[in-house]
Amino acid sequence: MVDAAEVLAGDARGVARALTLVERGGREAEELLGALRGRLGHARTVGITGAPGVGKSTLVQALGIALLHGGARVAVLAVDPSSPFSGGALLGDRVRMPDFLERGGVVRSMATRGALGGLAVAASDALDVLDAAGFDWILVETVGVGQDEVEIAGEVETVVLVTVAGLGDDVQAAKAGVMEIADIFAVNKADRPGAEGQVAAIEGALAMAPAGSWRPPVIPTSATTGEGVARLATAIADHQRFLEGPGLREEARRRRARRRVERLVAALVRERIGGAQRAAFAAVLDEVGRGLLDPYAAARRLLRGIGEGEG
Repeated sequence: MVDAAEVLAGDARGVARALTLVERGGREAEELLGALRGRLGHARTVGITGAPGVGKSTLVQALGIALLHGGARVAVLAVDPSSPFSGGALLGDRVRMPDFLERGGVVRSMATRGALGGLAVAASDALDVLDAAGFDWILVETVGVGQDEVEIAGEVETVVLVTVAGLGDDVQAAKAGVMEIADIFAVNKADRPGAEGQVAAIEGALAMAPAGSWRPPVIPTSATTGEGVARLATAIADHQRFLEGPGLREEARRRRARRRVERLVAALVRERIGGAQRAAFAAVLDEVGRGLLDPYAAARRLLRGIGEGEG
């Protein structure tokens, strides 16, 4: 049993147990999150995403250390792919970001492990736990730029897209969705040939986008030398101040709440048709496959059956 009081007190072991619980999901996790609900909203959340190989972990460590120097409590949530053998995250907590850990930072690697609603919901629940535990900053590092990463980026307040020069598919991958939601661009490994061209290319793409109230800055960084890290931290702080504008943070929270609820509703439906409604689902699929029922009518029939089952 996880004690909510331990989480609220920032107890390291209690927080670790709570993160394991919400990653796994289930009724106990839901009860814990309900008990923490009134203590949320203090932490500032930042998503760091980008294609594999751009140096996200090194940059996150450097950024985390910079935030620690300012006296803040900082946690990193590293969202990794699941191991096909254990179901856990492929990358462990202690093998990454050693300097950040030595300075008092907290790193948690997590994977889906079959949690209700998938990876984005599990990550969002983990954000709530870390927020309630009193962390000032939570940095969420995602493993790549696929659909999961786009969804997870939507769970944070500030999104940093990390790129490097020389990866032919990097900007193309970004165009698939992440580039549209990035608030800040970091061109990492800035000592590489072509980094200036990468900065110019991104700025050119942004110049063609419709003008908005926030113009994403493009910052050359080198995580190994520290170049640009302070500027990146300043840009993140600037974006956080921008969100203090009239209604902006509240609207972002409403969008996050809507996404979470919609995903959970969809997950509950999938759970129901894979369990109590399995036979009815199979029968409806057979009718659709034989051309006796159209898919829309089939979906409505299943929803009615689920609603009657809940009653």
